[in-house]
Amino acid sequence: MLKQSLGIIETNSLSSAVEIAHLMVDKFEVSLANVRQLLNGYTTVFIKGELGAVQQAIDFGAGHCNEKNSLVAKSVIAMPHDELFNFIEGEKDE
Repeated sequence: MLKQSLGIIETNSLSSAVEIAHLMVDKFEVSLANVRQLLNGYTTVFIKGELGAVQQAIDFGAGHCNEKNSLVAKSVIAMPHDELFNFIEGEKDE
């Protein structure tokens, strides 16, 4: 099994984050690792999967958010340390 990669998109609204999380998980072979809401509606979506799928999903998500002027930042981390996944997945909002 290939080591998973991590994709991150930050948006300026919760509704944009929820929409893009749904679209990325639905259209690409990625899974949702976490969604974190910050101050003033800023929300970060974390996805994981194989590098190619994560990169495609993040590019798609960033483009979709750009159309709505809701993209703040995006990043892909290829093969992050397992501790990073433990940290991100261990802090899920419930």
